[in-house]
Amino acid sequence: MAPEVIQTSHYDGKVDVWALGISAIEMAEQYPPRWKINPNRVIFMIVKDPAPRLQDVEHWTLTFQDFVAQCLQKVQG
Repeated sequence: MAPEVIQTSHYDGKVDVWALGISAIEMAEQYPPRWKINPNRVIFMIVKDPAPRLQDVEHWTLTFQDFVAQCLQKVQG
């Protein structure tokens, strides 16, 4: 879930780009980011913490790492 959706602020198609980035991490690593953490805590982390990243970056090309990072840009404001 994108930070904008959690905050119930105005959001647009960028939330779908966020979902694509999260899906890319899940497909690459076989688990969603922060999957071992209590879901209620994860909701808080999505808003407050930096965006999730790929864990074992040596397994992935720089192009894929950049793709994921670009998908998971947080909207300022």
